[in-house]
Amino acid sequence: MKKKLFSLALALTMCVGLAVPAMAVEDAGADTAGQAGGSSFSDVNGTYSVSNPILYTAFREDVKGIDMSGMEISVEDMPYDEGTFGPAADYLEQCFWSRMETVYALPEGTVVTLPDNVLTATVFELDVTWENGVGHATEFNVINYPGFTSVALDGSGYILGVELEYLDAGTDETQSGVSGSEIGGNIAGVVYFYVPADGTENPFAASEEPTEPAEPTDPAEPTEPADPVEIAFTDVAADAYYAQPVLWAVQNGITNGTSDYTFSPDQTCTRAQILTFMWQANGAPEAAIDNPFTDLQPGVYYYKPALWAAEKGLISGEVFAADTDCTRAATMEYLWKLAGSPAPASQAEFADVAADAPYAQAVSWAVESKVTSGTGDGAFSPDQTCTRGQIMTFLYLTVER
Repeated sequence: MKKKLFSLALALTMCVGLAVPAMAVEDAGADTAGQAGGSSFSDVNGTYSVSNPILYTAFREDVKGIDMSGMEISVEDMPYDEGTFGPAADYLEQCFWSRMETVYALPEGTVVTLPDNVLTATVFELDVTWENGVGHATEFNVINYPGFTSVALDGSGYILGVELEYLDAGTDETQSGVSGSEIGGNIAGVVYFYVPADGTENPFAASEEPTEPAEPTDPAEPTEPADPVEIAFTDVAADAYYAQPVLWAVQNGITNGTSDYTFSPDQTCTRAQILTFMWQANGAPEAAIDNPFTDLQPGVYYYKPALWAAEKGLISGEVFAADTDCTRAATMEYLWKLAGSPAPASQAEFADVAADAPYAQAVSWAVESKVTSGTGDGAFSPDQTCTRGQIMTFLYLTVER
């Protein structure tokens, strides 16, 4: 393939690699927003302007169904070395798959202008060919390429993940320099695109409710352990506090885990994910309202849950912000509102929950209902992001009690 970018020197412990041939990154300041026929989409970082209309969206579990058995991986123009980087499957999972949620299909030549507060850090390209309706991955390329404000999707027949870094306020530089592909720190997430070689039909297997996508890191929830249960996930111990809730959630179709053998209980949840879990737990009903959100498009897995949540009064406003972290305070508010916003008999005594906090009644209700007892030492930790294990436990205790 003809390369249009050049590989940069990278630390071997990071997700690093070959230049990405099919995409080009525009110089900072390029005026690409608002072009005729364009469109936009939003996430927690803000609004992305695209110079052509979005063709369709696909989801991680659908995209991950392509055949990768014959794929080549190169690192800095060298064949992939498992002795240096570890198993190839783990490398791909960390760098590419684990942070994928929605993939936006766009025509060749589309220019994507990033939100004002982020710049490019790293790009990941997975080249795909199609034969008799089956997708085959042929090559996986990576390059660390920080500091650009827009991306031109040149060429076709590939999935592109653009890892983003936060722009340091008051400067024109990213806070962490060129070390863009290290997961965590200043990384603002990854946005994914698919540029089809031909046609506007979605070639990936359709799935309105895909397996829940992964999210990073791990706050813990001190809760009394459940009785041992039988469960198929290798990362859910039988005596874990969330074991019974996870089993309940799988049996009731609320979630299927993050793979056939893993549930990822310590991965954090987004607003889209918790509302999808709640929607499934309540029978996946159809909402009877028009879409009130400017950043919500039909086809994403959380479209129906978002409308249902708005109809039920769990959320409001014009922006859904699907990728917003779901905090303990927000979780209690969602559950409390769904229960009819009952008045608690007394105020829960937590040092970090003010009596006039907007979530104070929800927290007091949750304590009275034995949904949670706080995080210990007189604290509730309202701003702590919830994990998948915690969310399943909260839902289980709410629904089953």
